[in-house]
Amino acid sequence: MEYRELGKTGIKVSAIGFGGWAIGGPSEASGTPLGWGRTTDEESLDAIRRARDLGVTFFDTADSYGFGRSESLLGIVLSRKREDVVIATKVGVVRNSNGELKKDFSKQHIFVAVDGSLKRLRSDYIDLYQIHNPTIDDLRREEIQDAMERLQDNGKIRFWGVSVSNPEEGLEVVRQGWGNTLQVLYNILNQAPAEELFPMAKEKGYGIIARVPLASGLLTGKFRIDTTFPADDIRQNFLTPRRLQEALGRVDEVKSIIGGTARTLIEGALRFVLANDAVATAIPGAKNIHQVETNVTAGDAWLPEDVVQKLRARLGDYNFYQRHNVRI
Repeated sequence: MEYRELGKTGIKVSAIGFGGWAIGGPSEASGTPLGWGRTTDEESLDAIRRARDLGVTFFDTADSYGFGRSESLLGIVLSRKREDVVIATKVGVVRNSNGELKKDFSKQHIFVAVDGSLKRLRSDYIDLYQIHNPTIDDLRREEIQDAMERLQDNGKIRFWGVSVSNPEEGLEVVRQGWGNTLQVLYNILNQAPAEELFPMAKEKGYGIIARVPLASGLLTGKFRIDTTFPADDIRQNFLTPRRLQEALGRVDEVKSIIGGTARTLIEGALRFVLANDAVATAIPGAKNIHQVETNVTAGDAWLPEDVVQKLRARLGDYNFYQRHNVRI
């Protein structure tokens, strides 16, 4: 496993991290699925343990993933050797008493939410506390910066960052100097952040966390045009049959370019993300040991530079998620 600096935080993280959304299991708001289908706690705990044993040190979650379930499962395993891992979680997505999904970035909510996350994670500090997909208008509220600085001062968090939905929001974060890290949706099918955001963020010392590196499963190679998703799988919200057909045509193109330079499409996709030196870590999700082991193998080799350049040239302008205004 390769380890990289997380911006200017002084923290080193594994190049392949562990995305904790899927282990949150099924959840919903107003009848709309928010999770990635059924999981079992036993499988999830085994996956976390296997990731740690294979050298994964960066674990990313959010208090809204399973509305506490993901954090709790990570806490069971990672609290035992807390100093050996880096835990990142997020704040701001809430479900109100009517079952509706809302955003709350008020100072009052942040102070309450961080204590809940600490309890579930069984830790007295969080390495990286992230604002969960705010708008630019949300970020301009000074109370967010004030809240995070107070949490740093009292030792509840070490660093803070912002998880953004598109490059424009990330550019505003960097220009204003908010936080220490950026979590960005970046993969072969959505390369837009690499154009302007990554160079600026790297210059300013931001740690870049690449989420959705496998394009919601599109880059696993397991989907077909007739693939359907269970009722509790969030992908039914945005991978409609027409979009799926469109994206799979591009996936076939990816396969033809990568060819035999990677053992699997998953390895090739993750290695492409890590080929950008602005990226500190990629955080593919994993529900079980097999998925963890498949993800981690991508951290032991590189894609040839000519393959990387072909993928950038052929698919750099495609940007599936932005084309369809998908915010996840």
